[in-house]
Amino acid sequence: MKQVIALAALLCLLFSCDNPFTARITDDFIPIDITGNYWIYKNNNESEKYLEVKENTNNLAFDGREAIIVEENYAETYWFKGEGFVSRYKQVQINFNGQLYTIEERWQHYIEIPMVVGNSWKDAWRDTIDFLNEPLYYASTLQCSVVAIEAIVTQAGEFDNCYKLHFNCIEEIRSTTLGDSVSETYHFEWYAPSVGLVQSTQDNQDWKLIDYGSNEEGD
Repeated sequence: MKQVIALAALLCLLFSCDNPFTARITDDFIPIDITGNYWIYKNNNESEKYLEVKENTNNLAFDGREAIIVEENYAETYWFKGEGFVSRYKQVQINFNGQLYTIEERWQHYIEIPMVVGNSWKDAWRDTIDFLNEPLYYASTLQCSVVAIEAIVTQAGEFDNCYKLHFNCIEEIRSTTLGDSVSETYHFEWYAPSVGLVQSTQDNQDWKLIDYGSNEEGD
């Protein structure tokens, strides 16, 4: 009887809303699917950027997936939130003699949810395209890992239980016209429960959340 009571108490503790682990699993860390949600960030050079989820009035879709439209300083970006993952619509273009050429255009597997420290995932793409009647080989790899849970303080407030994500991106081009090149970048992002992205860093840039909320009409 004592064992049954102890087990019941343990289950109650595990699945209680006050349990930080359960809260982290059930909370929405990427609320980009709610029209009108907005976030304002300030960089360490005092520049700002404004993100807002806009209504997809025309049912815009790519490859069969209806896009979530997030405006970044009034330029549209496209996202998709599925079961267990978040993807972004990625377009890579190169400028050759003033002409833009698209070498990658697709949904990129960006984040897996729910986030769990120690989890990691990988998105890889490679293709050979015709570029000015010559073959151009292009490959990109995005690797991400959930590295920690941290508290983040910004002008917008204090945020506990933030997941820290490490992203590593490698891009490779092999072309007789453009030559061969390999670039590698990395950055970090922090996501707070019920808020979303609260901080991101790359190179000498450090973007921190200064305000967020919801415009109910989505204007």
